[in-house]
Amino acid sequence: MKSYYIIDSHCDTIGKVAEHGIEAFRNNEYHVSVEGLRKGKVGLQFFAAWINQKANTSCLQQGLRLIDSYYTMLSAYPDALSPIRTPQDLDIAIENNMIGAMLTVEGGEVLEGNLLNLRILYQLGVRAMTLTWNYRNEIADGAMETFSNGGLSLFGHDVVREMNKLGMIIDVSHLTEKGFYDVLEVSERPIAATHSNAWSIQSHLRNLKDKQIRLLAEQRGIVGINFYPPFLSQGPTSVSDIIKHIEYISALVGVDVIGFGADFDGIGETPTDIKGPQDYDKIINALLQLNYSEDDVKKIAFENYKRFISEVL
Repeated sequence: MKSYYIIDSHCDTIGKVAEHGIEAFRNNEYHVSVEGLRKGKVGLQFFAAWINQKANTSCLQQGLRLIDSYYTMLSAYPDALSPIRTPQDLDIAIENNMIGAMLTVEGGEVLEGNLLNLRILYQLGVRAMTLTWNYRNEIADGAMETFSNGGLSLFGHDVVREMNKLGMIIDVSHLTEKGFYDVLEVSERPIAATHSNAWSIQSHLRNLKDKQIRLLAEQRGIVGINFYPPFLSQGPTSVSDIIKHIEYISALVGVDVIGFGADFDGIGETPTDIKGPQDYDKIINALLQLNYSEDDVKKIAFENYKRFISEVL
């Protein structure tokens, strides 16, 4: 298939850069590299700043350190990586054969309970935020809070409204099911689960129930398929397990809700035949061999996310 590119809505590579340095990134020591992104035809990669609630430093300071690493990475590759803050930025990057880079935050605890910090992060280039990681913060409960299973707090309602106002992507991956439904009630714009799979295929707390997927589809949202083996299946996994989740969601609600959010550099293992973004062609070819039309494959690869970004940003 010609004339396509990939939008991948989640990786944790800037955390690796912050911890191990830019030289390790240059030497292709992480899942994600510029070489791998180019080989995999990735036109836009979301780079997440993951906030560790249990670290000794403040959550906001962690976020700022990771954002600094993001800009260090961009500075190291000015002819390859192009920061994306608007839909127009993405169009320009693709036209110029650049790899778009969108800065995101994984964990709303970075706000430390203050909307002022959200607006500052936006000015620094952050265009998406995962409201929680696995545990409770000031915004809501995370997916692993199985006893309380709480939803959005009052502050969480304010955060969702402010993100709508700013034009930021609200990411509900890692959120409790109750929190997911709360966000849908409050948000006036489509939302994304940037790195989550289908619970009916693999019943993991991080995956989405059928009702959630249907509501995302109705709201013109996105599910980014996660490549982490425990979210895909039991035991060793491969491209075929990624395809099973795509097939299931496609049969449930159609292809317009499906994208990719591999979670490279945030996962301890990958499917046996996927080592990084350079292997995206294996997934594209598998879909084409299953007689998905080229138009539908392009939707999954990039068009769904491109539409979503245009509507939200």
